[in-house]
Amino acid sequence: MDDEVESYLMQQFSDGLRSPKVSLKKDLQEVEKLIQQKLGNSSASEKPSLREKLYRLNNILAECQTASFLSREGLVTLWRIRNHLKEIKGELKPKESNTTASNGHVSPPQNGQQNSSNVRDTDRQSHQSVSPVVVHGFNDEIMSLEKLLVCERINENFNAVGITGMAGIGKTTLSQELIKREEMKKHFVPRILVSMPKRSDGNKDVKTALLERMLYSLGVEENIIESISNRGLSSLICALHVQLMGKKYMIALDDAQEADKWYENLNSPLPSKVEWEQSLAYGLPKGYGGTVIVTSRNEDLAKKMVGEENVHRLLPLSDKEKCWSIFEDSVKQDGTQFNPQNMELEDLKREVIQKCAGLPLAARMIGEIVKETMKEAPVPNGHNVTVQPQSSTESNSNV
Repeated sequence: MDDEVESYLMQQFSDGLRSPKVSLKKDLQEVEKLIQQKLGNSSASEKPSLREKLYRLNNILAECQTASFLSREGLVTLWRIRNHLKEIKGELKPKESNTTASNGHVSPPQNGQQNSSNVRDTDRQSHQSVSPVVVHGFNDEIMSLEKLLVCERINENFNAVGITGMAGIGKTTLSQELIKREEMKKHFVPRILVSMPKRSDGNKDVKTALLERMLYSLGVEENIIESISNRGLSSLICALHVQLMGKKYMIALDDAQEADKWYENLNSPLPSKVEWEQSLAYGLPKGYGGTVIVTSRNEDLAKKMVGEENVHRLLPLSDKEKCWSIFEDSVKQDGTQFNPQNMELEDLKREVIQKCAGLPLAARMIGEIVKETMKEAPVPNGHNVTVQPQSSTESNSNV
């Protein structure tokens, strides 16, 4: 009976993708191939997880069949859906080994080289390298946080800082940019960014999922993590503590949403009689100069995690030219030609700035939509490009 349910869900998803009016079709087709391969080779224990993914994918597909993304709310929805699809793709892809470089980033092994520090591809939940896209509009914030985390430190105390703001304002981008800064590379090893798990991600306890992701990103082999995880939450926190002991680490916990005392007071030191499972803070050694960055839309939650005085609020970009620069970079990625005539350019610029309302994510997403539209219906010299809203029945099929 279970196999029939999976077959029905798979067929429903594949049939839905044949519709000409599906946004994010390319991403969805990639997931379709991956999940078909996984279904053909899955064990009985993997079936429930795959079934849950198929339910999620059919829900996502329904949104992509009806949504229009050319509004502020629609752009945030697009960002959310793409994040979901990225996570699902990461979970379905075969895991490949990478070699940890001396600067704490991950690089592919060369010439068949093997090393005891090999770690697996962490693109599913965490990022040890970041996009090469130029970052606009965060110079002041980066300098302020760099000064706080490096220049103003007079000892090797633990630091915890929070970055808060509305969806799409650039919290993740800012934390990624901090992790890859040359000054940070000199002071912190390892440096990782881990996406905080959500209750909607699956059946696994979110605390367990987070600790597994952190260990995975730090280079612990998957079979070892599984063995530790079988012994419970205490063992995972203890293993994290041991893994970070003596290291000047930088860990970004991205998109915190869980309001639970377990996440609070990350500055808490290890008590003399420790009950490891009581707090995430116990897995973060103090006294070696480690740093944790928390990003969250929920400012109250961030305050509870890092302390009110350590929260940095991001506001929409006041320099609207920065939004236009982000838009242009997004359109021109992969060498796409973009050369509207002067009058069209001014109209388009005015429209983009108005629509993105100071949100970097909105500017980037509008750029991606325009780029895909140009690929589908190229116009000589890039003329007549527009971002006028489309109705749900006219939305671009490959956005």
